[in-house]
Amino acid sequence: MDLPTYTNIWRIEKRLYKLYDLRLPMPLPLVQIGVFLGVFVPWILMLRFAGIPFESPWHVLYIVPPGVLTWLATRPVIEGKRLTELLISQTRYLAEPRTWCRLTPIREPREVVIVARVWR
Repeated sequence: MDLPTYTNIWRIEKRLYKLYDLRLPMPLPLVQIGVFLGVFVPWILMLRFAGIPFESPWHVLYIVPPGVLTWLATRPVIEGKRLTELLISQTRYLAEPRTWCRLTPIREPREVVIVARVWR
């Protein structure tokens, strides 16, 4: 008997089609919005600390670089994974133990101390 599981439903990409009454020109994935905000806020703070004024061609310096970085970070790079997914999987691979025994990692100490008691 097969029991249906619905764990893959959480992996469906969620998209935002409009903000209140404003229809967006194209649906935006929530991951892309999150990455943009994660890049945009530090970018604004960095420009403020550098003393760059908010002047006439403000969109070129304030919006375009975070937009380009967001676009590059959310594109599939290798194996159909985005850059963040690829970095997470590579970090997980480097952090996992090299050998396993009964589904638990084998960890051998550098020194083994044996204590014995002779019983007559």
